[in-house]
Amino acid sequence: MENKIQLDKDSIRPLFFKYYIPILTSLLSVTIHQVIDGAILANYVGKEGVAAVGMFGTIITVFIAFGLTLVIGGGILIGKNIGAGNYAKAQRVFQFTTTLAILFGLIITILTPFVVNDIVSFLVGNSETELFDKTFDYMFWGFMWIPIFLLRMILGNVVSHDGAPKVTRNASIFGVVVNIILDILLIIVFPFGTEGASIATGISVLLSVGYLVFYINKEKGHLRIRNYKFTLKLKEWKELLNYGVPSFVSEISFSIGLLLINMRMAQFGAVFVSVFGIINYLSFIFLRLFTAAMVSALPIMSFNIGAKLPNRVLGIFKFSLLFTFVLGIAVVSLGFLIPEFLVTIFSGSESEEFKKMASASLGLFFFFFIVAGPNYILGAYLQSIGKLIPSIILNLLKGCVLVVIPLFLIPDYLGHEKEWTWLSRTFAEIGAFILVGFYLFNKREAFFSDKAILK
Repeated sequence: MENKIQLDKDSIRPLFFKYYIPILTSLLSVTIHQVIDGAILANYVGKEGVAAVGMFGTIITVFIAFGLTLVIGGGILIGKNIGAGNYAKAQRVFQFTTTLAILFGLIITILTPFVVNDIVSFLVGNSETELFDKTFDYMFWGFMWIPIFLLRMILGNVVSHDGAPKVTRNASIFGVVVNIILDILLIIVFPFGTEGASIATGISVLLSVGYLVFYINKEKGHLRIRNYKFTLKLKEWKELLNYGVPSFVSEISFSIGLLLINMRMAQFGAVFVSVFGIINYLSFIFLRLFTAAMVSALPIMSFNIGAKLPNRVLGIFKFSLLFTFVLGIAVVSLGFLIPEFLVTIFSGSESEEFKKMASASLGLFFFFFIVAGPNYILGAYLQSIGKLIPSIILNLLKGCVLVVIPLFLIPDYLGHEKEWTWLSRTFAEIGAFILVGFYLFNKREAFFSDKAILK
């Protein structure tokens, strides 16, 4: 087996970019699709189409949270076992996580016809509006494809942990190209609106899954499709949950935080909800830059924990922490330098007043990117070394707990309700980083020593 990436020997900085560049390329290909998808929806469906996708992004995190538990927990276990040479254990984790993902996804698919209407009503309110119809169409088909989305998450992650991040990149690019072609067909040529956009995404993800299965079946890595068995048994299931639960909490709390912001926006009127939908859509795109860093750092950290090389674990942690902080400053700068350009892409032929409101709000909302990346990296490190409680606390604080203060408490004393609403995520991210970071620094022997890393 040929594997040019040596996770236990390559220098930290080039090693990080050996993962980051293909993973970022993969995620940016998805981002390019989202830009094209949003532009098509804005011009052929209207701002309601873009807002519908933003609404779906808010609620889908509730379901994907389960998938991330398997992706992160399973990925760390697979990476550690491959690093320690326990390939049979890595295979068992692979079989267990994919089985659970498929079963959970099928349950969501079965429940979809019974719950989508209520979910959309909760998000949008009045069921007689165009925004309600567009959101319902996109969300219905999005939920129907959940088993495929979850499987794509699992397979892409395990292939990266098995030393082939470029394969995951290629699968994403392939899926995106198909998605763009289908978007043109199902939105422009055949005007199916948000329903067509959602169906196009589902088909492209299915084909991406097929690409990854084909690669694994070639047996160039340590994991196997041949003699694969569906199983709900795994001796290390508690350890998997210990690694994965913080990601579950992160996604749930993040989703709750966005719902709280959405509810607050609804008090200011439907226009503010549409503005938030577009800005939230943009933030999801830029978050790809930081999730790529987290996804890149995780397999390197977990492998070196398994290989008992704590200095390399700390090395990748420190480098990725600094890298995401600098990256965050760059993204915040874009939010203030070119907000009109970013908003115009997704607002189509909307009024200048609408674009002006969205542009002014974008810069305030984007402040959270200053520490969004470092929080991702800090949470990933804590998960890798099995520190469940501080990781959960970090995710709860930045996801929803601290969001409440600027949304509902501070405005009562200082006023400027709208401004504080846009700054709510920034307040939560920075507050969580300071509080948890201060605690970890004072207890650094328990979190950053060789003993803590290899425990």
